[in-house]
Amino acid sequence: MAEALEELSAREREILALVATGITNQQIAQDLGISINTVKAHLRRIFGKLGVESRTEATTCAIQMGLIRVTPQGAETVQPDADGAADEAPDASAAADEPPAVLSRRLVWRLPLAQGLALVLAAVALFAAALWPTPRAARSGAPSRFVDLPATAPADAAENREGRWVQRASMPTARSRFAQALLGRAIYAIGGLTEEDWSGAVERYDISADRWTERREKPTAVANVGAAVVGGRIYVPGGYDAAGQARDVLEVYDPETDAWSTAAPLPAPLFAYAIAPYGEGFYLFGGYDGEGYVDTVYHYDAAANAWSLAGTLSAPRGFAAAATVREGDGEVIYLLGGYDGQIEYALCESFRPADAAAGEDPWRAHAPLGTGRAGHGVVASGGKLYVVGGGWDGSLLNNERYDIALDVWST
Repeated sequence: MAEALEELSAREREILALVATGITNQQIAQDLGISINTVKAHLRRIFGKLGVESRTEATTCAIQMGLIRVTPQGAETVQPDADGAADEAPDASAAADEPPAVLSRRLVWRLPLAQGLALVLAAVALFAAALWPTPRAARSGAPSRFVDLPATAPADAAENREGRWVQRASMPTARSRFAQALLGRAIYAIGGLTEEDWSGAVERYDISADRWTERREKPTAVANVGAAVVGGRIYVPGGYDAAGQARDVLEVYDPETDAWSTAAPLPAPLFAYAIAPYGEGFYLFGGYDGEGYVDTVYHYDAAANAWSLAGTLSAPRGFAAAATVREGDGEVIYLLGGYDGQIEYALCESFRPADAAAGEDPWRAHAPLGTGRAGHGVVASGGKLYVVGGGWDGSLLNNERYDIALDVWST
């Protein structure tokens, strides 16, 4: 832990100590006279250096480093010296005589006893979590179903974690409901929700090097979004913003220049759609438009920078997943699962854009998923579809594989 403290700059220690008091990013920014984006950037670096993914874990590290102490009178943060060692806790009576501005500069806060005890309990909980891990919700208690709610792992969770999964480098920013795209030998994670706020963070994972790097932030921070790669650029349409609004913005990221641009807006605000690339564009299936779940299928032509209505779904729904598969001389898009506000679908359907262009019915029905699910991911590889995760009212840890040629599912 001492080595981790030495890796932190003076400013990072200062921010970590403030985080441990429980104040928000906005309050930290105001206290230090910096922007909230600067605070977020510092926190990403702090989390990376400490190897943590949440404020709770960072607070535990602050306790272990001596940046914060829990006493019978409460909890207090202590500014470390240049060598990384924490100074002795200031005398309470002396602190009481100092003006608030001085206290702020010295990073001395006295928290209520309950909060102090909560910090200790948080540390104990983290050690327990290492022995009995359960899925964590980034925004527990939120009233909307478009942010994360607590979930309970099934009894067979430990068994399902065994198998062929391999741990790789953790994302610098712990988040959910973000867009992801594979381009070459790199995976891009874009936007989403953190434990604290909506995020515009863009992080690139080098598969060969097992290393993450930060890239330029997305201009519009949104969640419940997807991404499609077309012509070497990453398209991120719509999304759900911090004001609780559906957006119609289409933002495009160029990895070569690390720059964002805007393209033609969507025909309607939309999020929670399924997205799949096709030719020189991509398709959006269903989603939520701010009023309800929709059955629309939109096509975006990147060369023309234009949208068109390409059809409808068999039932309105959002949070489905889509994957493009080459079949014969053409491509087919598979659409799986989804949620309509009441049920999770087990539907497995395929959409043939060539048939739609010819005026024929583009949809085919296939063997359904073994479990209805929403909010999941799907990957096409070697003639098979791999469906991972999801679950609306509880996490689904059983994954499924679909053999396209045989029209058969297995787990």
